[in-house]
Amino acid sequence: MKILKFGGSSVADAKNINKVLDIILKLQKTGENIIVVVSALGGVTDDLLTIISLALNGENKYRKIFDVMCDRHNQVIQELINLEDRKRVSKQIGKKFKELEEVVQSIFFATNAPPHLRDTVVSFGEQLSAYLISEVIKSRGIESNFVDARALIKTDENFGEANVDIGDSYKLISEYFTKNRALSVMGGFIASTKEGVTTTLGRGGSDYTASLVGAALNAGAIEIWTDVDGLMTADPRKVNNAIIIPEISYEKAEEMANAGAKVIHPKTMKPAKLKNIPIYIKNTFNPKSKGTKISND
Repeated sequence: MKILKFGGSSVADAKNINKVLDIILKLQKTGENIIVVVSALGGVTDDLLTIISLALNGENKYRKIFDVMCDRHNQVIQELINLEDRKRVSKQIGKKFKELEEVVQSIFFATNAPPHLRDTVVSFGEQLSAYLISEVIKSRGIESNFVDARALIKTDENFGEANVDIGDSYKLISEYFTKNRALSVMGGFIASTKEGVTTTLGRGGSDYTASLVGAALNAGAIEIWTDVDGLMTADPRKVNNAIIIPEISYEKAEEMANAGAKVIHPKTMKPAKLKNIPIYIKNTFNPKSKGTKISND
């Protein structure tokens, strides 16, 4: 089994999502059991945070950002979903946007956004992208399940950067995927409390979700697909001779992540390390690149 996580830049639009599908379906044809974890469409989480800020200030111009966000998702439907399925998928996406709109309006009129409401708003990015990409896979004739990560990842009430209940989460993940063997797509970054209140795992937390799922299922590998060829010796925007690191230990990768390397979330390493599962950082836009392997080797 492999866990494939795709970041926001990888699923930014229909063109990029097609590249993601090529990677998924090529691996799926080998008979590999796959679970896909996706971030929100590129930039959507930032847009949702801006919407919260504007709504808190009573600024109605949040509507413009909201409408553009709706249009982006609808454009993916138009370009990638089969004609006979578009109405059904558009209806479900519309329901999600209606839910989101109601939460944002409550913030707008109350000019108040408690932490749990902030998490609820930003969670919609992953809810929408995971459902949409699952449906796009179905449009390619492949069985695919949309999985709401909030049903499987359980946390405390530290909204914004919730702490995962490893025992409960691993049990729920294992039980679900033991019964459901089809290719599955779930949103990263989002979770819920035992009472079902939506939480988030912190920015970049989709990597962590992938690692948790991989560890719970003793996966053979966790692949983090992004827009660079792997971990580099330095930020290539600042250092001209920065090069790709082909292999690195969990400890050193975590050090680099904590020091500011944005390619991978620092919490990603621990679940994988405890189960000795290698993590590969790969480039969606250059899939032939070997990338970086993170392991105990």
